[in-house]
Order: sequence, then C-alpha cells, then structure tokens
Amino acid sequence: MKLTRRRQIVSARHRFATSQGGITEKESIVVTLEHDGIIGRGDAVPSALYGQSLEASEEALDAMTPLLGDDPFAVETLIGRLIERCDAQRAAIAAVDSALHDWIGRRLGLAVWKLLGLERPCIRTTFTIGVAELDEIREKVDEALAAGYEALKVKVGVEQDHDVLALIRERFDGPLFLDANQAWEPGEAADKVRALARFRPTIIEQPLRMAEWRRMAELRELGVALIVADESCQRPADVVRLHGIVDGVNIKLTKCGGIREALRMIVLARALNMRTMLGCFLSSSLAIAPALAIATLVDFADLDGHLLLADDPFRGLTREGGLIAVGDTPGLGVDLRKADARPLVSSGSGNG
Repeated sequence: MKLTRRRQIVSARHRFATSQGGITEKESIVVTLEHDGIIGRGDAVPSALYGQSLEASEEALDAMTPLLGDDPFAVETLIGRLIERCDAQRAAIAAVDSALHDWIGRRLGLAVWKLLGLERPCIRTTFTIGVAELDEIREKVDEALAAGYEALKVKVGVEQDHDVLALIRERFDGPLFLDANQAWEPGEAADKVRALARFRPTIIEQPLRMAEWRRMAELRELGVALIVADESCQRPADVVRLHGIVDGVNIKLTKCGGIREALRMIVLARALNMRTMLGCFLSSSLAIAPALAIATLVDFADLDGHLLLADDPFRGLTREGGLIAVGDTPGLGVDLRKADARPLVSSGSGNG
C-alpha cells in the first residue's frame, strides 16, 4: 500500500470561536492510500487539546507506512497495530482508518455505511453558533433558522452567555445544546448550570476541565440537562470510567482513531445505557463522511464542520434543512470538487 499526504486549509464562513479562543481557518492533512490502482482518502484534523499537531501527525503517518502491509481488508489488525505504535496521534490514525474504509468500499462497489451493515445516513445535525458579539449572533441564528436547522448548538462559557441565550430563545424554541468547552471551575459550575435552566437546554457539554471529570456527577444530579463529556472522553476505556458520572459522551473520530474505535465506544455506551453523540471540528466533508457513515447508531449528531466553511473542497454530502445525508456511492461517498494539482508528500510504501 502506498500512502501519500498533503496539507489542506479550509476557511470558515464566519470566525468560529469558543470559550477557549477562535479561528478563521483550519489546516488538516489529506491522506491518500493507493493499492491495486484504487484510491481511498482520509482527512487528519489534529487538535492541540489532545496533544496533536500537524507536524506530529505527519511524523506519525511516516512511521505508520512500514506497518501497513499489503492487505487493506485487514482493517482491524492494521488499526490495532497503528494504535500500538502511534497511540498519541489518533487523528492521523483516524485518517488512515478512513482511507482504508474508503478503499474497501470502492473496491467492493459498496458505500461504507452499507459495508458496515447500517442504514443509509440521513440524520439531523445541530448547527453550531460560536462565541461572537450579539449582532453577529443574531445574524448567525437567523441564517441557521432560514436554512431549516432544527437544533442549535451554542458555545457558552463567556460573560454574555445569558444575553446570547435570551436572544436565541426569542427566535428559537427547539433543542438547544450548550457547550462550555471546559470553561467553568468546579466551585462555580453548579450555580452556572442552575442559572441556565430557564433556557431549557437539552444538553450541557463538558462544563469542567477534562481532569475534573469526577465532579461532573454533581452537575448531573441537578437534573437541568443531560451532562455530556467531550474532552474527558477520548478512548473506549473512558466510556466505562465515565459511567455513572455523566449522562452521555461525545465521540469524535479524531480523538479515538476512526470508525473502528468509534464503534467500540458506541457499543460500550449503549450497553451502559449512556447517551451518544458524534462530534467534529471545523473540517471538510472528507473528515465528516466517516462519522456520518455510522451516525444512525447514535442519539445526537453534531456533524456540521463542513457546513461552517466558506468553500468545502470535497463534495458528496447533501443537506436538506437540518438533515445531512450521503448516497450509495462506493466508499465514503465524497470526492474532490476539482482536480488537485498540489504536490503530494509521499510517506513511502508499505509491503505492497
């Protein structure tokens, strides 16, 4: 198997901000896996939150190449091998996992969701409203509602939270997911959560720092909303650790290492009667497609990373109102919008 990579920059339609800061663009690594004349692709979207970087992901991809072998169908064995060697760089592993699934689907003429024995994904996604001034919030909310989104995710954890949520509730009466991105201290979090009750949130996500995960049990007991762990839940073992502490977990392929590991987390959470969400970062459709392929298995989907872009370099995912879907095109169902002449960086070849 031959593995190549190149960096890709996508720009946000609006500045995207959380309680931890904001960005106007995101750089990722498009991975191409070629074998027997067939190509599969994945998109590595590293995050410093999890000790990942573009440089570390590229180094990991180079280190993975000799481990790939010559059988793309042996995904379970391959991903296990990559995790053993490059555990800390699971965004890079997720990209290879994506490329393998894409390759297999294209080789067999099957969509990945069908390959996995699932229903065709046509699911409701939240639309994210980032931290911004009130005039911009009003513009974003009106734009989202005009586009037909039926669930909003709002970044909170800043001084103007209540003004923002009051403005949104004047316009929108549907499901409201609040994401604090680790903004609150344990001593203040209970009061913060109680004060948010009047806005009728469905979910409050990651209210405390990832290391303070045990204290989220106190917030769960308040009964204001479902308490969902994001940054505190990165691996399958974290699902078990968080059982009884939170109501649910936000699973991101870039955290866990791709489709195979995400499926393990979903199975564990369901067995433990925990709610499940699939999440994402600002990213292209290529990064969203693997999560969308398994989205019929979860309770909530926050897969709008590509919908926040000024220009998505990939095509294939569709949206109608708040529903996003993919057809039955072989593989992940996404392709480049136009031929890409930018140079690829080779990670070498595996044993095949």
